[in-house]
Amino acid sequence: MTQEVILTADLGAGSLRAAAIGLDGATHAIARRELTLAEPSPGWAEADPDLWWHALAETMAEVLEADVAPRAIAITAMTRSQVFLDAGGRSLRPAIIWRDTRAAAIAAECARWLPIDNPATAVNAFHTVARIAWLHAHEPATFEALAAVLEPKDALNLRLTGVIAADGVTAARFDDLAPTPDAPDWLARALALVDLPRRMPWEAVGTVTATGAPFDRLAGLPVFGGAMDTWAGAVGAGAVEPGLAYDVCGTSEAVGLVTARAARVPGLVPMPWSEDAFQLGGPTQAGGDAARWAFDMLRLPGTLAEAVDAAGRLAPSESLPMFVPYLAGERAPVWRPDVRGVLAGLSRAHGPAEAMFAVIEGVAGAVEDIVRTAEAAGTTARAVTVCGGGALSDAWCQIKADVLGLPVIRPREVETGLVGSAAAAAVGLGVYATLAEAARAMNAPERTFAPRPEFAAVFAERRAARAALKSFALSGMVGE
Repeated sequence: MTQEVILTADLGAGSLRAAAIGLDGATHAIARRELTLAEPSPGWAEADPDLWWHALAETMAEVLEADVAPRAIAITAMTRSQVFLDAGGRSLRPAIIWRDTRAAAIAAECARWLPIDNPATAVNAFHTVARIAWLHAHEPATFEALAAVLEPKDALNLRLTGVIAADGVTAARFDDLAPTPDAPDWLARALALVDLPRRMPWEAVGTVTATGAPFDRLAGLPVFGGAMDTWAGAVGAGAVEPGLAYDVCGTSEAVGLVTARAARVPGLVPMPWSEDAFQLGGPTQAGGDAARWAFDMLRLPGTLAEAVDAAGRLAPSESLPMFVPYLAGERAPVWRPDVRGVLAGLSRAHGPAEAMFAVIEGVAGAVEDIVRTAEAAGTTARAVTVCGGGALSDAWCQIKADVLGLPVIRPREVETGLVGSAAAAAVGLGVYATLAEAARAMNAPERTFAPRPEFAAVFAERRAARAALKSFALSGMVGE
């Protein structure tokens, strides 16, 4: 039986996945292509956008082999990455990917001309304006030929529809950009390049006009704005209503709190979120990466998942060691690349399981740090939705519930980026009235992890101790 579906795609640095997602959230077909990055100099990371387009075409063709009837296309992708186009929509050079640090020095100069008090939205090495500034300084011919600078998703949407647009969630990062009177003339052009027409994720950018296979079979199909991967993941997990926090659990954590009103809190990124809600949040620097570090350092047998489960079976107590996970600095809400981690309270009675407990609890503490910081804007978190690979661990979900003192809700499908994109398109098509309704219908909760009341006092004491350790780490006395 032919199924009505949304065609979705999720573009990351290492792969592109495409899928046919039913209007009930079921996956009817999925395809994947591996991608490669180039690192022509230390600290650089580049990719050829044409390879993304070819991967999209190949995966969509594979998905369309299933017995499906497409209703729309919606794409999500990595963010803080830029595609540089000329007036004909052709790439002028390789795209610069999110982890590239080449613009660090010039970002500091740009920050003088674009002063922003909030470190979460200030110009840094990963900011689009800093990377345009780098082109102005190092590739002037490319800078002069620039007609558009797009996020990866928006570049794919342009090739599908012929329309230039940015989604209103991701582009909100540019709302604070206001140059000082002494800013150079070229900066005005750089700011104009990021001032694009905006569409919210559930609003149509255009319709398919691409003529190459397989898109010639999809002519006239609506293409929705979509959004960055964090938004798609959080929405796919159900975090769309005020009071719901989200935690996208991966190598690092992306965390936020959905609020009823637009608000600003130092250290967090403010964004419009759903039809009538907003969010405050940001990425941490450590998540699954911290657990992997501990697993490798301790040379544990078995698998990382087994080690995390063993730690989760320990009875929480005040005597367990504690960890602040600043192994590579920290992003939200402190934005300090120089800070270092702290492992404290060790004794001879502690073994690998106790050390791993400290690490996964420490990552949960970083999640709590963002949620509590966001609550200062006036919205109290009532639950946390989790998604991503780390959400598969029952042990870690339970520890997060205990540390935050909040229910942790895991949806039936934890890889939620594709579902979140499909939900936005389903709202745009009128299948569902709201994102909340779409999320409930397309990815219902699978399990809720409630805080364990018998350990509430223990975690309250450990919360206070962790705050003291965080202050010690931020003092700059660690790792000097």
